[in-house]
Amino acid sequence: MASTESKHPGTLHRVSTTSPLVAFEHATSLSNLSSSADTSTLIFLGGLFDGLLTVPFVPPIVKALPPSWTLIEPVLSSSYKQWGFSSLGEDVKEIALVVEYFRKLRPNGKIVLMGHSTGSQQLMHYLLTPTHPKIEGGIFQSSISDREALTVTLPLGNIEAACAQAQSYVKNGIGDDILPSSITSSKFQSAPISANRWLSLASPGPEHAGEDDYFSSDFADERLERTFGKLGESGTRLCFLYGGSDQHVPATVNKEKLVGQWHEHIKKRGGVVDEASGIVEGASHTLKEGGKALEELVGRVVSFLLTSNMPRTAISL
Repeated sequence: MASTESKHPGTLHRVSTTSPLVAFEHATSLSNLSSSADTSTLIFLGGLFDGLLTVPFVPPIVKALPPSWTLIEPVLSSSYKQWGFSSLGEDVKEIALVVEYFRKLRPNGKIVLMGHSTGSQQLMHYLLTPTHPKIEGGIFQSSISDREALTVTLPLGNIEAACAQAQSYVKNGIGDDILPSSITSSKFQSAPISANRWLSLASPGPEHAGEDDYFSSDFADERLERTFGKLGESGTRLCFLYGGSDQHVPATVNKEKLVGQWHEHIKKRGGVVDEASGIVEGASHTLKEGGKALEELVGRVVSFLLTSNMPRTAISL
């Protein structure tokens, strides 16, 4: 089951002296771990509305971490309810600062980014930007399409009305203004959201050009080549942990086929997909129910971290 503990010891790192960017390092059984130059770091990126300890499977992963590994949760400017007026571009700039900070702190260790939900979009955006600091691995968990998830929780008429109004805002030069909650609010989304971010997530057709729209199931091979194919050229070991019972994925989506397409395009360009990658049967979006699906997820994450042939990136500090 997911952890219900109310106290979680650890260390809060001030990542930047010029911004409020901080990152929480969960304590492990090795009390001197964080001071070791050989420590490896798993940086966990939550989804919309997430912040410290909002994702229930994080504590079980912390408890199962291999020796010499530690888990970090950064608090980005878009954390909690701030994502509605942020962007992936802004997110990955902060993530790059976190990676740089821990690379300097632990120059001999490995760094893996693990994205949950929209955190997977952050991870994708990070890896597709070649100027960002290199990492040794990337784990995509619940990497679903926000565009398709909206259709599960919001009437089509509301989505179309919100997109039309958002496009009008952008056309009139006020894309950063907040849309009326009467047309955007749902179980999926209850935070203030700008026209620009709404269009990024809802990604209206026919172009579906939203910055956040990486994981929709209706993309042609040409689109997948520009994203997953490019991932294959990054030299980063990758793993997808897609929930077999994710409630935010429409029933019409063939999950096995979708993830298989991602694997295919990555491997075509010489990329490495971990053996643990694939569907996690019975797993909901956050695995809050616990049980075998949670055990399976934690086991696959640990297996990925332990992979012996995941090379250490050469870093110049």
